[in-house]
Amino acid sequence: MPYCKNCGKKTPLFKKCDCTAAEKTGKKSGKGVLVLIVFFVFFILGLILGLHLAGSGTKGTVKRYVKAASSKNGGKTFYSLTMPDDAIKALKDNGKYDDTVDAFNDMIEDMIDDLEGKESVPKFDKIVKKQKLTKAELKNAEQYFVKRAEKYGAKDAKIKVTRGTEIKFRTKKKDEDGDYNYEKATVCVVKIRGEGWKIIPSDAKGLEYYG
Repeated sequence: MPYCKNCGKKTPLFKKCDCTAAEKTGKKSGKGVLVLIVFFVFFILGLILGLHLAGSGTKGTVKRYVKAASSKNGGKTFYSLTMPDDAIKALKDNGKYDDTVDAFNDMIEDMIDDLEGKESVPKFDKIVKKQKLTKAELKNAEQYFVKRAEKYGAKDAKIKVTRGTEIKFRTKKKDEDGDYNYEKATVCVVKIRGEGWKIIPSDAKGLEYYG
């Protein structure tokens, strides 16, 4: 014996159910609520994923870099973005990491203390131009980080740069009178396998030195 699609009662074959209008409405309302719940759940998941990706891609990396470079507590973030993990490990093994971070933070704090009037530290404004790195430039980026790791005492650093982009961006800061001044800078944002996004404070042309 079949069941009514509206209320769920058993219904004789080839006959309509005698369920009331209220039962039909209630059934449809239940379906509507379920659809809204499913939509809401997927919307929230999509929003969370979108925010995560926005913070972890090239633009998010540049924004973190600019913020860290202008913050009196940004040393750890700054070095995590500009050094390979092998270099950081070597500094920690040699007992020099904390001193390096503290020296950076002290330098930025002095810079902030020297600000006058309405003057402010630089803040990220916008991406001006993006250019994907070539295979040769990615190899140069690998050598840049290998040499950087060796400089701080790491040996046999294994670094694989999987992708990268040359980013020209703009920062803004207030002068003494509170007027905004804008400056442009160029960096390479690359992704190191197993480490994530890193910053090379150079344009793609400058990486030729390490090739």
